[in-house]
Amino acid sequence: MVRSMPLSPSLSQDLPALTATYAHTVQSILDLGRSLRPGDTERETDCPGWTVHDQFAHIVSLEAWVQGESAPDVDVSGRAHVRTELDALVERYLESRRGRPVEELLEELEDLAATRIAHLQAETTSPDEPATGPFGPTTLVGLMQNRVFDLWNHEQDIREAIDRPGNLDSAGAAHMVRTLFAAFPRIVARTAGVPAGQAVILDLTGPLVGRAGVRVEEHDGKPHGIPLFAGAAEEHADVVTTTITLSTRAATRRGAGRVSTADTHYTVTGDDSIARRVLDALVIAP
Repeated sequence: MVRSMPLSPSLSQDLPALTATYAHTVQSILDLGRSLRPGDTERETDCPGWTVHDQFAHIVSLEAWVQGESAPDVDVSGRAHVRTELDALVERYLESRRGRPVEELLEELEDLAATRIAHLQAETTSPDEPATGPFGPTTLVGLMQNRVFDLWNHEQDIREAIDRPGNLDSAGAAHMVRTLFAAFPRIVARTAGVPAGQAVILDLTGPLVGRAGVRVEEHDGKPHGIPLFAGAAEEHADVVTTTITLSTRAATRRGAGRVSTADTHYTVTGDDSIARRVLDALVIAP
């Protein structure tokens, strides 16, 4: 029986909670890596140009990067999936570990995670201390939000490639969905361009259950997404509502940009064209 875990908007995002989620997600990746079957490492994943082995190399090299490792001096030119300077930097780190056995990568990840967790749990550590992430300067809590997001999604990349779905009712999954829900007002009103007077609801059926809704209003000539289900009692005009229903797995794969709208299983109550526009705009991963 699949366990259902309601998503709570008040689920803690403080540093101890993020530390626990990080530790659990890393352990899930380690367990997954140590239970691969023959041939699994060569399987292609939903990240263009990356195999399962490459996913592990990326996970380890990115953790090393944010812990201060200098960028490797390797050539990654001529690769179709490398389109930006950030892509090239990520690929350089990955390439530095591409030839290593998976078990060696897992041992390095274990060591890196232990160092990270020891720092996070130290009494002198502040969530507001400066940190450097893949996208530039941030705080330690901001970095850990990014790390949990990245690690959990790459775990799912591996699981999809080897057809072993799992960890979809975890704190890591909740972090991904919470991040998606937080972006939903902007996605609906700005990226998808849903007209004023419309509302869109994203309804997740499980194993992580949750719902996000947005109504679109126009203020000073600009569209604004107003969250529904926020507990506010203010009056507002009637709206035409479209509800998109899909599983945790479908929502998070689309949110990570790993599958197209056409390849996403969902149902719609309301306007199909609005639903497609929103799903097309749903991607929150860089």
